[in-house]
Amino acid sequence: MTCNDVQENLVAYIHGELNKEAVMEIHRHLSTCEACVQEELELRKINRLLDRYHFEVLPENFDEELHRKLKQIEKPREKVHSDFRRIVYAIAATIIFMMGIQFFGYRFMQASRQPVHFKDFPTTQAVFKPAEQRIETKTSLKERFVEKYLQSSKKGATKIRRD
Repeated sequence: MTCNDVQENLVAYIHGELNKEAVMEIHRHLSTCEACVQEELELRKINRLLDRYHFEVLPENFDEELHRKLKQIEKPREKVHSDFRRIVYAIAATIIFMMGIQFFGYRFMQASRQPVHFKDFPTTQAVFKPAEQRIETKTSLKERFVEKYLQSSKKGATKIRRD
């Protein structure tokens, strides 16, 4: 028998729960192994200490009664957790609801606005000209550009002819 086998069976050996063959093998091993003898002595000391104390026998329904009492103690905790969950869910629902209102309100406001067109904004020339020089015309920006180009090209042609 190895040390592991002996140590696994030492408690049964001490209490006399093994058959004669196993007891003989453990006796042989204990006569040669000092570590296993020390283990046996420690277990016997522990048994003697435990024998000094008087242990009361528990009633038959002790487990059921203990379980019932523990359930009664745990119920208020569960109620606290469920109340806390309700509060958290209410806050989360409120936040989601407010975000939905904000999103759809923004969409509604965007839909009710008139679209912005480029022609609604004044050109830089109209902004920086003095008020008396501003001429309100209904020509497009492209037409005004072509007119100015033609005017500048006429001035350039007259300068060349004078020379």
